[in-house]
Amino acid sequence: MIYMDAPGKNPIVLVVDDDPSLRMVMVAALKKFGFDVTDADGGRSGLALFNSKKPDIVLLDVMMPDMDGFEVCKKIRNFPDGRYTQILMVTGLEDIESTRRAFDAGANGFVTKPLSPAMLGHRVQYMLRAGNAFREVDLHQSRLAKTQELARIGTWQIDLRTNKFYCSPEACHLLGMDFKNSNEITLDDFFSPVIQQERDQIKQAIKHARDKREATSLEYQIYCTDAPQKYILNKSEIICDEQDHPTMMLGIVQDVSQLKRAEEEIRFLAFYDSLTGLANRMLFMDRLEQTILESKRNKKHFALLFLDLDNFKGINDTLGHHIGDLLLKKIADNIKGSIRKSDSAARLGDQSSREEDSLIARLGGDEFTILVTDILDPESAAVIARRLIRTVSEVYEFDGHEVSITASIGISVFPEDGGKAETLLKNADTAMYHAKNEGRNTYQFFMNSMNLAAIERFSIDRDLKKALQNNEFVLYYQPQINLATRRIVGAEALIRWNHPTRGMIPPDKFIPIAEESGLIIDINKWVLRTAGLQSKKWAELGYGTTTVAINLSGYKLASQNIIQVIKDAIRDFDFNPANIEIEITENVFMQDDEETVATFLKIKDLNLRIALDDFGTGYSSLSYLTSFPVDTIKIDRSFVMGCTAKNNNLVIIRAIIALGHSLGKKIVAEGVETKEQYQILKGLGCDEAQGYYFSHPIPFDEFEKLLMDGVG
Repeated sequence: MIYMDAPGKNPIVLVVDDDPSLRMVMVAALKKFGFDVTDADGGRSGLALFNSKKPDIVLLDVMMPDMDGFEVCKKIRNFPDGRYTQILMVTGLEDIESTRRAFDAGANGFVTKPLSPAMLGHRVQYMLRAGNAFREVDLHQSRLAKTQELARIGTWQIDLRTNKFYCSPEACHLLGMDFKNSNEITLDDFFSPVIQQERDQIKQAIKHARDKREATSLEYQIYCTDAPQKYILNKSEIICDEQDHPTMMLGIVQDVSQLKRAEEEIRFLAFYDSLTGLANRMLFMDRLEQTILESKRNKKHFALLFLDLDNFKGINDTLGHHIGDLLLKKIADNIKGSIRKSDSAARLGDQSSREEDSLIARLGGDEFTILVTDILDPESAAVIARRLIRTVSEVYEFDGHEVSITASIGISVFPEDGGKAETLLKNADTAMYHAKNEGRNTYQFFMNSMNLAAIERFSIDRDLKKALQNNEFVLYYQPQINLATRRIVGAEALIRWNHPTRGMIPPDKFIPIAEESGLIIDINKWVLRTAGLQSKKWAELGYGTTTVAINLSGYKLASQNIIQVIKDAIRDFDFNPANIEIEITENVFMQDDEETVATFLKIKDLNLRIALDDFGTGYSSLSYLTSFPVDTIKIDRSFVMGCTAKNNNLVIIRAIIALGHSLGKKIVAEGVETKEQYQILKGLGCDEAQGYYFSHPIPFDEFEKLLMDGVG
């Protein structure tokens, strides 16, 4: 029975030999076994028949006159159809060198003359079966390699008996390792592309699995020159022998980058708004639930801000949805830029870049929500609401169209306004509609008591913008008295806001709002120029040297360009800078950074004086006296007011005076209200004082009358 290559087809045998008799014997013997046989009398004619007949096996004589069998064998192997053909070399030579040359040329077998016709047929049948098996294995390996390439899979293994490591060429290519021979790669090489922060952990996991004879499944990132970011899945199992002894750790590596990107896109579509990139309602509600649980555990408060654009529908209807979409994207970017990291704990759960915005969401249409976490009081949420209103309320330009928009914001606070996510969202929505009813472009709390304060603050913020241009600010002056002579030697200038409808507003009501809005820079400039001009006028009227102390807000002092402001004021009004004293509270000195220190040194270079206000109420006060160029120390009124009843206050005052004098500083007491306090301070050697005992803060014309009298 012959080996059949395919149903209905007999295997073809090509006999190439220059001996006619031997060739005839071989042809007859093979035909008896059912083979289709063709023959050639030399190497060249044999090659021609090979290309035309495409035989399954070639019987090839070694010694032929025109071309020997070794050469013919080599040429057959170079033909496209010669890779899997079985070649049996037939020769009378029995030396080892001929055998070696035959196999080097590509022969599959070697037989010597004389031949046994019966054995020849069986030999050819065996070779055909073996050849077909080798061909199937080779094709299977080729298909497997191609499949692995298409699936981005490579293999690796560790011999558990010798610890020898091997990885396939596909794995090398996958990991971006340029090795000509994959056998050269070590286990350390294999893990070298893994990103640094994961490398040791991955190597340890493989070592643990190898030692414990366990399967693994790991996923990690690698550095690769052919892709900015590549994710690898590495899986392995332990292979055992017949006695169930572990012999090999066999693994695969697969490029799962496309899968990771697909997962990310699916996640984005599920949890993020496709237009703005912000979190959608589903993700926001999930984060809101988490924030509620965390706030309950830690007994903390947070606020939910519900922002809705005013008259957005009108913009969509008149300019079209394209402009509306561009506006929504721009406003989303502005909201993200306006919310600081300290406002929102947005890094719950996954640490991806999008997750940082997960507590800012677009719920749909023109509705946005923001979680303001871990607030100290509702005013913290109001600060952010005002910032958002300023950020959103501007004129935008898209495709040649100018678009003006404002926003209304509702605020609910946990736990006062609800303990469930849906309740907090509903209450913030209700408060937002209240804001729209109040005239839009404003914010409202859900609780009415908070709204009163919010309305008051928002009104002040709005009116402050017009106060400077309408010349509504005035300076009041409180005399500073030399305690030894009771004569006026200076004044503290105190700003007041003469509001056209509210009357006189004290600084503690509007300065914090001015700091928040940035108007404090212009207010500081106005105070400095007004006080400098007044001191010049008093000097020209002959009232002697009258120092005017002014309170400059230290809010972001280094970024206020205060040095240039002082220079411009001196240049414009030509007053004597030595008559101006800048009062700074301890909280400004607490910044104690190089820029702040440099600012104070430059102020001194301009010949102005510096006073440390409210001394003793801050922290590490003594260190400021050596770090900063302070001329005057002002004892806080809280110590002065209790000095007659509390002995400790008296001890503190005495220590401040002694310390200040030892450092060459002038000491001024604030808040003197009684004769007894005056006498105590005078007795302790305090230099100057101010307070209601001498005079309340008064307008400049009344202060001039006191200067005229010359006494305090």
